[in-house]
Amino acid sequence: MPSAILYMGIPDDGKATVKWLASGKPTFVLAGISRLATDLSIESRNRLLRVFFGPRKAIRIPPEQHGLPGINPIADPDVSQRSLTRLDAFLKASGRACFNHPAAVLGTTRERVADALSGIAGLQMPRTVRVRIDEPADLLPLIDSHGLHWPLILRCTGTHKGESMILVEGPDQIRAALRSIRWAGRELYLTEYVDCRDADGHYRKLRLAVVGDQVFLRHLLIADQWMVHAADRKPGHLEEEVELLRTFRPTLLPALSARLDRIREAIQLDYFGIDCNLRPDGRLLIFEVNAQMDIMVNSIPSPNCWDAPISRIRQALDALLFDPKRWRYPPRATTET
Repeated sequence: MPSAILYMGIPDDGKATVKWLASGKPTFVLAGISRLATDLSIESRNRLLRVFFGPRKAIRIPPEQHGLPGINPIADPDVSQRSLTRLDAFLKASGRACFNHPAAVLGTTRERVADALSGIAGLQMPRTVRVRIDEPADLLPLIDSHGLHWPLILRCTGTHKGESMILVEGPDQIRAALRSIRWAGRELYLTEYVDCRDADGHYRKLRLAVVGDQVFLRHLLIADQWMVHAADRKPGHLEEEVELLRTFRPTLLPALSARLDRIREAIQLDYFGIDCNLRPDGRLLIFEVNAQMDIMVNSIPSPNCWDAPISRIRQALDALLFDPKRWRYPPRATTET
């Protein structure tokens, strides 16, 4: 007997990607769906009833499951705006509880997050705007009209993990930059670049995992380049990461807790990630905040220093998922539809 419904939203383009598993069997992947369900324990995954819907497919819940709360793994408002909007309307009409409510996810486009966090004391939130252009020549006037400062990070909407993203130093690089990210007429995010190299010349990126009212450190990446991903982790600095994983909760977290609470209130999600950098003056430079991040993926064979933080995050998530009264959008009394 399922304990919750997992709303599997079809992306706005109606497409799925077929991938081959290590077992040799094919599976399909929907763009815009986070790893929320697949990262759970097997016991928790077995308690979920998957319901597929999309822009042209209505949400149909079996009558015997009408009383179940819902879990929303649709995490990308650029890729699945119509599915999120449809789910939001369905939930508001039915009064169902929902984990990571679509109304909150719709507010996590990059420019909306930048606006929501820009006034929080102790945060450095780079300006981000969203634009649509017909020709490369249209971009510079828009940059000027928004008063953006160079350098700028250009990124196509609906992309993650550094895909279709480039640092542009000045106006003369715009055309080459658009070619390199395969722009192809898509909307763009323009973000003011902040040079966050530390005194030793390295770039550091913290990934924090927010689970309800708890915040965990997932990892600290140290690299030699501004775009920092796990593959860029600099050899010889693992000791620093291990020490921060050990001391984060008793030392750094109390110093950050007030501003992290403000972020949680602004974002209104139950489970999401924060990529950031701690500046020398104590400010937290925010790179991105959303529900699309890979938080419990551990690509390095166990045992390793990430086993424990991943385990703590998974345990907290498993407990929160099946306790709707603790969700930001708990059940309310209304007529079922």
